[in-house]
Amino acid sequence: MQTAEQPEFLSIVERQMQLTEVQGMAIRGLVEGIRQMHLDVTEKVEEVQLMVQEVRDSVTLNDRECFVLQSAVQIRSTSLTKDRYQATDDKFNVVVGRHRRMIWSKLKVRFSVAKYSHIRRIDYEDALEFAQNFRPEDYL
Repeated sequence: MQTAEQPEFLSIVERQMQLTEVQGMAIRGLVEGIRQMHLDVTEKVEEVQLMVQEVRDSVTLNDRECFVLQSAVQIRSTSLTKDRYQATDDKFNVVVGRHRRMIWSKLKVRFSVAKYSHIRRIDYEDALEFAQNFRPEDYL
């Protein structure tokens, strides 16, 4: 009886091994597919990040930011002039204008733009700080 059972047992084990091999191949294929999907998604994420950075780099100041920057330049030019002249002096307005033009000119050079409104939004804080801390002595 044992001799008859062994071949039947072996055939069951062989069949189970075949099924296990088929399952293993299916799992390998699944893992390979997941691996490829991961590579594809990673590549797409990098593309999207580059596109987002390009958009960030191309967006310029909005109206509010332009207004705040204008105010900072006006305040700074007036402050610089008050250090040397009284508001009642005839030269006061001339010197304020000179300082204001110098700040705008150096600001545009610093940020490589033809108009201050073309400054990128990501550079807004730096531009504002530049205007608020401008010192003419640094450019003489």
